[in-house]
Amino acid sequence: MRKWVLVFFLTLCLIGGGANGFAEEISKEGEDILAKALSLKGYRDAICQFNLRVAIPERDGDPAVDLWATLIKHKGDEKLPTILVATPYRREFLIFTALALFPRGYNILAVDIRGTGSAEGTWLSFNEAEHKDVAFIIDNWIPKHSWSDGKVGMMGPSYMAIIEFMAAGNVAVDATGEPLHLKALFPMLPMADAYKDIVMHGGNLDLLFIPVWLFGVDLLAMLPSSLWLGGENADMDGTWEDPNTDILKEAGQNWMASVKQVQINGSWFLNPENLNDGHFFDERSSMIYWPEKDPDVTIGHDRTIPSKLPVFMTGGWFDIFTNGECNIYQHGLSKHDPVDKAMVIGPWYHIDGSMGLGVTGLSIFSNAVQARWFDWKIKGIEDPFMVEFPVVLYIMGEDRWRAEKTWPLADSRVDQEILYLSKEKTKKSSSDWFSVFSRKNDYTLSDTLPVTDETKADPVLKHRPLAKMQGLVSRSMSRWFMGVPAIMSQLYKYTLGKDVDASVFYEDERLDEVGVLTFTTEPLAEDLEITGPMKLTFWAKTTFGEPKENNWIYHLLSLFFTITNNPIEDHENNNIKTITEKDDVQWVVEVNDVFPKGRARNITSGWLRASHRPYDPSNVHEVDPSYTPFDPFYDRADRNPDMINENELYKYVVEVWPTANVFKKGHRIRVSISASDFPHLLPIMVPCDNTIVMDEAHPAAFEFTSVNQEDEGTTWKWIDTEGKYDTLTNYLLDHTN
Repeated sequence: MRKWVLVFFLTLCLIGGGANGFAEEISKEGEDILAKALSLKGYRDAICQFNLRVAIPERDGDPAVDLWATLIKHKGDEKLPTILVATPYRREFLIFTALALFPRGYNILAVDIRGTGSAEGTWLSFNEAEHKDVAFIIDNWIPKHSWSDGKVGMMGPSYMAIIEFMAAGNVAVDATGEPLHLKALFPMLPMADAYKDIVMHGGNLDLLFIPVWLFGVDLLAMLPSSLWLGGENADMDGTWEDPNTDILKEAGQNWMASVKQVQINGSWFLNPENLNDGHFFDERSSMIYWPEKDPDVTIGHDRTIPSKLPVFMTGGWFDIFTNGECNIYQHGLSKHDPVDKAMVIGPWYHIDGSMGLGVTGLSIFSNAVQARWFDWKIKGIEDPFMVEFPVVLYIMGEDRWRAEKTWPLADSRVDQEILYLSKEKTKKSSSDWFSVFSRKNDYTLSDTLPVTDETKADPVLKHRPLAKMQGLVSRSMSRWFMGVPAIMSQLYKYTLGKDVDASVFYEDERLDEVGVLTFTTEPLAEDLEITGPMKLTFWAKTTFGEPKENNWIYHLLSLFFTITNNPIEDHENNNIKTITEKDDVQWVVEVNDVFPKGRARNITSGWLRASHRPYDPSNVHEVDPSYTPFDPFYDRADRNPDMINENELYKYVVEVWPTANVFKKGHRIRVSISASDFPHLLPIMVPCDNTIVMDEAHPAAFEFTSVNQEDEGTTWKWIDTEGKYDTLTNYLLDHTN
């Protein structure tokens, strides 16, 4: 059992990026094995202290805990900056994400956050104690050691990226507002709002990502503890604690605590108090540390991400956190000088984006761009890159990288556009089977407000949960499973430069859209770029049927939670029954790029539960006058939902997540409306008929910003002329302004 960590760690070291120097200590046992293995990579000037105790004192009611860390430091007496990776995914695995920075003159430290890996305590995922633990390590633990020069940088994808912002909101700063020790961040694919970004999309519970993620973290925590190897007590001048002493007992206690907390994590889904937005989610959202504040939130109001803390962030157009990534740059870094912030958004899902695949310089096996950022911001090596154009976007459809002055794009770059949903049917096409098979529900999308024709019936969206649910044969399945189904097609692009998207199921929405309402333009006369968020506004009334006795989704989830020691029957009024069996509607909006022969490629989506619409408290059928689309702080309906009544007309506004896509000449724009997105969202099992009312008083409008080509070289510029995915590396590593 005590060898498994060594074997895995050696494997990571041997596949890591080329470096010069590594090697001598990991534990008293296995020291010779590790030294020889690492020498094969030429890592000759490093010491690896595998188990270092990090004592976190009691504070603010949070109990004292002992965390554990792995340190890779340079030999000799030179004090060097430290790159910190704080993770719940086991430090012995994730330290390799920063290994390539070691030969560039950095010490690397990876820490298990409380309740995960070998660490003591209870994992409560992003709770405030976790934020402060990491800040304590940055300000108090790292600087006191002889190998540290007191300067710290943080990096990592996903959870590690999110905790960077959480820690940044709690670190010590000097009189000018500059952090004393934390000098730069490099978060990849972070989240901003725990409720809106990932747990409840438009008030709909995420079913695919969250359970898989929670279960995965718990499984990692249940692996044998690396403390079986023994450990260094860093607070006692490096005294070695042999594994045949009390450290074995500590390892066993922490392991048992990890097993027991599976039930705690599962209860998030079953606790009715977590169905609506509130303190639980506020505490777990990095936006509480933004300079702009939600007036309804008290936690974190006196703390902000320092405006003098440099941040280089990446995101993906098909990531699970796309909306949060864009909001962090726009709102969370709004007080940052352009010289201290940068953002790159690529054509990535969560997994490939987290690994930096497709852009060699961002890869976890290279870290070349990270090194350039840290050398400038931490070491003070003057290198003003990403200053003139701090935002870089991959423009889909055009398949090119473009640099921009701002996000959102400058006002001079965009025009506000509206397309209207109509009752007119689209024309049949001999080259597109969908236009025939979905003739009944395929309507037109027009750039002029349609003249009301009372002789034509309003479109009706039928939801029959036992017959069919949308989402499975769709990009949605791939996106919300973190890009796992798409990994092979993505690798084809990155390694072979070959696009095979047209041959895979999730790149064509037509099978998924049969039976839903679709609204499609005529073929475009010229290219049209849509960049930024979109919204769909419409009026609808609903008639509900009788729910069937066989709520198969409830029984399926009951089995899952029972296996994970969270039997649904133990939770009265649990969320599963509340969400699946209430008279409510799950509005799902997709925006698709329809190719000349009919293929419909999903670009982005939006979701809204009817009860979470932005309603006016004085007239619940209308939209709240205080509501502004895309305002990340608007949460009235998420905190206090309002159920709809049968056959009453309500106005809905569905916010569609941001994207950047050029709809080419001859392509068509399609907006689809369905009532399910399974397995991404927990479905509503109540049948219903939803009539989209369209007349002069109730227009249905799709609104977006189109992008013009003016001011090239001033507010924007193309980065490459070849359109290949990895051309961004050369730009990020070579340009100087």
